[in-house]
Amino acid sequence: MKSPFFSKSRAGFTILEVMVASAVFIMLLGLLLSTISQTSTVTRRATEKVSAFQGARSAFELITSKLSQATMNSYWDYDSPTTPTKYIRKSELHFVVGPAGQAPLPGTSGTGQAVFFQAPGGVTGTSTYNGMDNLLNAYGYYIEYQQESGLPFQNSASNTSRYRLIQSIVKTEDLRVYTDNSTSGSTWISGDNSAVVAENIVYMAIWPRKAASEDSTGSALTTSFAYNSRLNSSDNPQPDTANQLPPMVQVTMVAIDETSAVRFCTSSTAPTQISGAFSGLFSTSSVAQFDADLDTLTQKLTANGVNFRIFTTIVPMRESKMQ
Repeated sequence: MKSPFFSKSRAGFTILEVMVASAVFIMLLGLLLSTISQTSTVTRRATEKVSAFQGARSAFELITSKLSQATMNSYWDYDSPTTPTKYIRKSELHFVVGPAGQAPLPGTSGTGQAVFFQAPGGVTGTSTYNGMDNLLNAYGYYIEYQQESGLPFQNSASNTSRYRLIQSIVKTEDLRVYTDNSTSGSTWISGDNSAVVAENIVYMAIWPRKAASEDSTGSALTTSFAYNSRLNSSDNPQPDTANQLPPMVQVTMVAIDETSAVRFCTSSTAPTQISGAFSGLFSTSSVAQFDADLDTLTQKLTANGVNFRIFTTIVPMRESKMQ
């Protein structure tokens, strides 16, 4: 006779219970893997985005830092050494902003403005001047859309086209700004030491301004983004811009990531998805229009599927004497 206190135990789970448990486990595993995948994707994209624009940020800081050091060394002198009639501001140096690719400024048309100026840099190719950090150099920044050949073992289809931000530096001993006193300044602008400082910079707006504040009349010094310190310098009276640096310069730079560059920069001709987005924009230096143009540009590039970032800041010109 069996004891009433003991009963036969079950041998294990039924097939139905195993199937249900397995299904639940698979669902949980799928959710876990999906969460891990999404987290990994977000992290990867964030990392790629930071690294994609790291070069652009470094280039932006380089331009703004160097611009703030621009000098003009203005002085007062007679208007004529033989028949003087009045004192005027003079300077052998030159600060010029204008459309890239429009002579005498280099670059690719449609990529914004190019800027050229003088600043202490101590760049020299002569050992005699080594260690003289305050030696004057000519600097220039502009954008070129270039096609670059691939490696020798690659075919022509491997050639890459990119927007590239160029820095031009004229060594101290090669400065021609003192002998080239023309308004256009076509000879001193050209330098032998041009180098790419960043890729995938598609546009650069250089805006000389009177002040950082936004007022109803606009704080621009000209009716366009162009600025030429030698222009109309012999007029009576001289304009405020004659042989003077602007008090402020707003620098705006648009960069795209490498993914967008690979998608759109596929030929020697600048892609319309990018160049067309700037068409008709930044043609005036009105404060209201500038902000509106930035909004329009953002909408156009986004609609074209371009991944981009806009860097902008106002640079105080330390050596400016303009009121």
